[in-house]
Amino acid sequence: MMVHVFQKLQEGWGMKLALSCIVSVAAEEHAQIFAAFVFLVCLDLVTKWLSLSRKCLIDHGTEQPTFWQSFTGIRNARRLGYIRSEEMRKRFVHKILSYIGVVLSAVVLDFMLAHAHAPAFATSLVIGYLAITEFVSILENMQHSGVEEAGAIAELARKKGGIGKSSGESADRKGEQ
Repeated sequence: MMVHVFQKLQEGWGMKLALSCIVSVAAEEHAQIFAAFVFLVCLDLVTKWLSLSRKCLIDHGTEQPTFWQSFTGIRNARRLGYIRSEEMRKRFVHKILSYIGVVLSAVVLDFMLAHAHAPAFATSLVIGYLAITEFVSILENMQHSGVEEAGAIAELARKKGGIGKSSGESADRKGEQ
């Protein structure tokens, strides 16, 4: 009897997992925030690919590649070593795990502050800072991929967010991501 129940539970496990993730994101605020962070990090990754693709095109003779050329050149940039999947995986996983660690630390601090009857602020501060940092990095990558307007928006976001001049990443290095 129990074996039959476990077999029924295992049927369609992929669909059940996907559906539970969708329901969690739809219903739980923390899951929505995590999904939003993952989306920002993925968008940062794609815009980094675009900037490296543009660098590859310039290095191989295209003087002013368009955004579309950069997009369609991603595969070629990967083939030529400008975009390396092992670097990409390491940086993506490290970034997500770092974000989780920092946010969890802020949640613990807020828990402690709330129990000490002090105002909790750390989680909002950390989430806001990380989101702005990712946003600025996306804009910088877009600027490096040929979208000049993104540079002005990045500068404005830095000023409004109170963060430094640059995220420290450069689109000029081959094989960075």
